[in-house]
Amino acid sequence: MNTLTWSGLVPRVNSGTPRRAPDARWFQIGILGSLLLAGALWRDFALLPAQVALTFAAALATQAAALHALKRPERWRLSGYLSAWVSALGISLLVRADSLWVHPLLAALAMASKFALRAGPPGCRSHVINPANGAAFAAALLLPGAWLSPGQWGSQALLALWVVSAGLFVTGAIARRETAAAFLLTWGALLALRLAWLGHEPLLGAQVWLHQVANGATLLFAFFMVTDPMTTPQHRTARIAYAVAVALAAFAWQFVLFKPHALVVALFAASWGVPWINRAWPQRRFEWREGP
Repeated sequence: MNTLTWSGLVPRVNSGTPRRAPDARWFQIGILGSLLLAGALWRDFALLPAQVALTFAAALATQAAALHALKRPERWRLSGYLSAWVSALGISLLVRADSLWVHPLLAALAMASKFALRAGPPGCRSHVINPANGAAFAAALLLPGAWLSPGQWGSQALLALWVVSAGLFVTGAIARRETAAAFLLTWGALLALRLAWLGHEPLLGAQVWLHQVANGATLLFAFFMVTDPMTTPQHRTARIAYAVAVALAAFAWQFVLFKPHALVVALFAASWGVPWINRAWPQRRFEWREGP
């Protein structure tokens, strides 16, 4: 009788011949793409088709140029360009601009940063900044005529359920569910304590809390940015502590310093410490599944 054992995400049958599990980035592309399409059709994301097209063109072109310049073997494989698709979708979802040049510029800079800003110990060297997070940081704080629009998502229960379900699926595929849980539990607890300290009536406070925690922007951040397996600590315990630290820093930025874009800023700042964390607690780097 056939027996089935597991090694990571690759099931092995009988002789130990691996049957490859799908690259989790395909799921990310499907989920983020469906959110972008739904937002464009039903939520009026104020995003021009030309902006989306230019974002993808710039991301893919920059990725291709870097892979070919470095003569990386994945330059001839579709899997070498999946991260560019994920980043382009993330930028399209997060960033708004009043011109056509902002999105492609951000996409090009984001993909270039993957190859230019790399650090870490041997066996765990990777890019430092999550490309979509870097683009969002630049849009919010550096580029004129660009901004982030977290309010576009609302906090409808159906949207929240979809993002949570999809996020749990993807984070499970990359073994990062505990990171998302640590961030959301810490963020939610801090928000609840703040509302209690402000003296909100319980029912109203619960409604405000749910709006803050279960909105699409926060859930996307939790499941698709702070859980990025390439730019977060590789050690499980360090990852959990990192997610808690990001939530604490974001809370301080938003509710103590009264500054905007707290989640984006906190993650961007924390990312620079990840190479040192990986050096202190060495672990083999996460690798995406090779594909065609």
